[in-house]
Amino acid sequence: MKVIPIAFESMGVRSMATYVETDQKILIDPGTSIAPKRFGYPPWKNEFDALYETRARIGEYGKIADIITISHYHHDHYTPFEPGKFLDSSLKFAEKLYRDKKLFIKHPTSQINKSQQKRAKVFLKNLNGLNCQINYADSNSFEMGDTSIKFSNPLSHGGEGSRLGYVVALTIQWDGKKLMHASDIQGPISNEAKLTILDEKPDMLILSGPPIYLQGFAIERTEIENARRNLIEISGKIPEVVVDHHLLRDLKCFDFINSVKEESRGKIMVASQIIGKEPYLLEARRKEFYRASKY
Repeated sequence: MKVIPIAFESMGVRSMATYVETDQKILIDPGTSIAPKRFGYPPWKNEFDALYETRARIGEYGKIADIITISHYHHDHYTPFEPGKFLDSSLKFAEKLYRDKKLFIKHPTSQINKSQQKRAKVFLKNLNGLNCQINYADSNSFEMGDTSIKFSNPLSHGGEGSRLGYVVALTIQWDGKKLMHASDIQGPISNEAKLTILDEKPDMLILSGPPIYLQGFAIERTEIENARRNLIEISGKIPEVVVDHHLLRDLKCFDFINSVKEESRGKIMVASQIIGKEPYLLEARRKEFYRASKY
């Protein structure tokens, strides 16, 4: 099984876009974005470079892929047809990306919040005429050639009862190996998400870490600590854990990761390290870039 990270915070953008190759060619969560504001500053120029580069990589792997999966309708997890804040020409790009693909997507009306439901409706309307095979992913399993793809029940986007809605985690099984990709479960904070992961027993898990940069005003310290305990348990039982996304929006992320490693003795890395690259944190360093430019 070939696993290639395309866009993650450890590669300079907000994303969890991943390409997986078995006897099928699978593109997971093909979206990329950057924060409009952090520390009171707009994006620095190298963030724009990373955004355009990762968008191009999504397009290249989109040409190869037969299957595209979408865990939920946030712009860092799928490419909409309408232009984003920093990306133009979304219509033509999205048409090329989705045309003739088998799509496995979060259900557009069930266990979904209002804003994502609205986005999903527009998304499905724009897929008309693109010869897509559309499948609703939630709680369903599919056999594609020798590859099994399985989607979880809808899981909270973060803690239980999150206003950000629900996501579906994906498990790919092929040739005796099992990969699980769990977008935006943020830790996992939710014990339900933890149990879902442990029940699957993947050989490799790719998940979003907790948003420690929001601690104290959008998320409680107790939730971060629960995420840490859950990740310790997970990384003690799963051979390879890749933690990225929300966690890497704060430079203290590596203190968090090291504390989990020390207690679990597990193998934990960030997404860029899968392909032998050092983490390239940009959003977390935005203040640093602006301050350095003054001297």
